[in-house]
Amino acid sequence: MADPLYCLRRHFQVVRYLISEPAVWILSVDEGFISIDCGLSSGTSYLDEKTGLNYTSDYGYIYTGKDHNISAEYNGQELFKTGLNLRSFPTGGRNCYTLSPATTGHKYLVRATFMHGNYDGKEHDLARSPLTFDVYMGLHFWDRISVNNTAKTYIAEVIVVAEVNWISVCLMDIGNGTPFISSLEMRQMKSSLYPVVMANQSIALQERYGMGVSSLLRYPDDPYDRLWWPWQGGSRLLNISINETIKRYPGDKIEVPTGVLQTAVTSSATSIPLNFSWTAPTSWPATVAVPAYYLNLHYTDFQQKLREFNIYYNGFLWEGNIKPAHLIADYRSATVQFTSDNGFYNVCLIATKASVLPPILSAYEIYYLVQHDSTMTSSEDVDAMMTIKSEYQVKKNWMGDPCVPETYAWTGLTCQSDGIISRVISMYETTNGDPCNGKSPKKKNMVGLVLAIVIPVLMVVLLVLTSLVIYFCRKQAPVRLLGCVDVPHIKSKEDCKDHINISDGREFTYKELMEITNNFSVCIGEGGFGPVFHGRLKDGTEVAVKIHSPTSEIEKGMTEFLAEVESLTTVHHRHLVFLVGYCTNKNHLALIYEYMPNGSLYDHIRGKKAVIQTLRWCDRVRITLEAAQGLDYLHTGCVLPIIHRDLKSHNILLGHDMVAKISDFGLSKSYFNVAQSHISVTAAGTIGYIDPEYCLSGRLTTSSDVFSFGVVLLEIVTGEPPIVPTTVHILQRVKEKVSTGNIETIVDPRLDGDYDVSSIWKVVDIALLCTKEASDERPTMSMVVAQLKDALALEEARNINQ
Repeated sequence: MADPLYCLRRHFQVVRYLISEPAVWILSVDEGFISIDCGLSSGTSYLDEKTGLNYTSDYGYIYTGKDHNISAEYNGQELFKTGLNLRSFPTGGRNCYTLSPATTGHKYLVRATFMHGNYDGKEHDLARSPLTFDVYMGLHFWDRISVNNTAKTYIAEVIVVAEVNWISVCLMDIGNGTPFISSLEMRQMKSSLYPVVMANQSIALQERYGMGVSSLLRYPDDPYDRLWWPWQGGSRLLNISINETIKRYPGDKIEVPTGVLQTAVTSSATSIPLNFSWTAPTSWPATVAVPAYYLNLHYTDFQQKLREFNIYYNGFLWEGNIKPAHLIADYRSATVQFTSDNGFYNVCLIATKASVLPPILSAYEIYYLVQHDSTMTSSEDVDAMMTIKSEYQVKKNWMGDPCVPETYAWTGLTCQSDGIISRVISMYETTNGDPCNGKSPKKKNMVGLVLAIVIPVLMVVLLVLTSLVIYFCRKQAPVRLLGCVDVPHIKSKEDCKDHINISDGREFTYKELMEITNNFSVCIGEGGFGPVFHGRLKDGTEVAVKIHSPTSEIEKGMTEFLAEVESLTTVHHRHLVFLVGYCTNKNHLALIYEYMPNGSLYDHIRGKKAVIQTLRWCDRVRITLEAAQGLDYLHTGCVLPIIHRDLKSHNILLGHDMVAKISDFGLSKSYFNVAQSHISVTAAGTIGYIDPEYCLSGRLTTSSDVFSFGVVLLEIVTGEPPIVPTTVHILQRVKEKVSTGNIETIVDPRLDGDYDVSSIWKVVDIALLCTKEASDERPTMSMVVAQLKDALALEEARNINQ
């Protein structure tokens, strides 16, 4: 049997010769570039005076949406000239631009900009209620645009390998306002650049900065028209620059512009690190995976003295003993995907002990992986369909891949015959009649006569085309036919392999508890809930069994029991103690946890284990950092924030490998909804760790946990308890000593000077911020995590250099 598309192509070749004037793609191409000013009047174009690039109207790239100019009051506030007008999409859930021509297998930079400018005159309160919509590159989620400032220009940029001879950019209405767009730009790049970009994966830009540039640098200084923004961070850093030529190593995979490499930032002394940080998006769809990052750091050296530094990523050594070459472009590029549990990322450049000069950095780029996890129609099939669409000027938009409209309806005509409904992509406007109802247009002139001859042939082509779309879409995506709802299916374990491993909440009988604990023979501790016994499951797994004490009030015991079960069966994190199961016998309430053989942080700082062996400063920082990550997950990683309410050194437990995990969720509380600012509840917790503002007001917030964590940080520095009889709280004791400026009066004497002074000071600074009297002046746990990573990096650098 002949290939249906082969027949279609042959038929198309015959039919095209019957057309008196072949169709023409409307393109604006300058040196391999496509530059589109969205919303510009049809047929108009202009030369951008800053770049020298020719911008054209978006007519011909899309057939839906409405043109607008921004309000006159915002003229002059637009970042680019393209911001003066825009195209909005008040109808249709999915509206797509088709950027063509592209060459299959070639690499392109695609950029979209969005400037609202109160174009609709409605004076939206975007700060209070942001306008939000999604941008897709073909079938693949690219970015979520959240517009909260009428005068700001928002930018989305991606580097992609063309899968077919066009690239589709789609705006998705998610019900939070009308999507709009100001410009679209496509720039062809060398195929050797950015080798992480391949046919099955793209990278989208999160940040790109030229550390020393004074203003935005782009085309023609950058032949690929990348945008290099001036960096605004680092008050203690110095801007430096040169005019000499910068050479490149053969095979340079990034080709940073000379104008960027001729400027840089450095710190004022080798003891001062150079660092930057960023956070992962928090508003992305739940169906989109947390982004995995790729990172490029660019540098050269302007001086011929020893400059050597280490690069730390999230507190861990990434690259060591880097010596930038004199006036030669160099870079470090991530060879693996960087991820973070709490969504906060930090990179720190620290001079080695041997270095004469401090670290230097000219630029950095942060990209996140765009997952290509959807199957598109065969490229050959799509090419044939799109060629016919272009040649015959089919103006009803296909909206991207013709086989995957998902839940978004196609804009073709709906026809019905013998009770069967199908979609026909029609070339006709309403004035040309409707092929579904049999009405014919009035013949106005000779064009009508030509159409009368050609239409029957075209209708055959279009009907064959529609049949083939259905045929191939059924063949490739049976549950995504022409806007039909996906057929639900049961996910296998393989489908769920990347999901959080939630406890199955196994329930144990009291008889099983007796067997597990050998009749409760080994008691390993006791808390407010009751005693804790060592146990062993049938498979040999060691567990800790916490039994409700009969001396406790049963109501209070049940409340704490239910709170802990609810918290630990709905969240799971590597730095939260894992709940193996529980017993709900009213007279024998019990919680079964993973066993943490190395006790608590308290044991190693102030308990019996502290007497045997002092916990090193490096380990103290690492342990509290891990605990901070667990606490940050409770605050920001859960659907509704969970407040621990009883954080203290006793509740930071240590496993076989000394990895820290937070325990004891008996007092924890969860927010009821995302808009909630606090929880009104009677103060509870442990004296010395309780947030005084919460204690007085009864208003519990995540900041209350931050205060408690700050006290724990003061514990690891001083080795002292929060409350000492006949003296003031640890916070006041440390503040008094800090005022003298002598760190030795603060630090636990058992550390015997084995620590980096800057690392100690950083932890003290964090602790004092966490314990601010006013809760709104305290940092978030994400901020605390970032600072602790810096403190750990400083200490590890000292250990490496010793």
